Amino acid sequence: MMDETGDIIGLNVYTPKGIFVGKVSEMGFDLANRCVDGLIVKDVNPVLAEHGIVINIPYSWISAIGDVVLLKRFPEKILRDGTLQGL
Repeated sequence: MMDETGDIIGLNVYTPKGIFVGKVSEMGFDLANRCVDGLIVKDVNPVLAEHGIVINIPYSWISAIGDVVLLKRFPEKILRDGTLQGL
């Protein structure tokens, strides 16, 4: 069981198809509502996103967190202009 948000930092993130997205580098917070709103991944798999893009995976896309983070949805490709292809 995860005791702290720091336990999530460094976990591998996988799409529903089992494709490696990247590692969790930070937590995204909604300060107004005082809650976690997503997971930040900086070195995103270039198959899934254009080079150098940092993504905030919405909490609603997360299926499970344990030894890894499993997502219940993820676009086929994320472009630099913010376009999500195949979602």
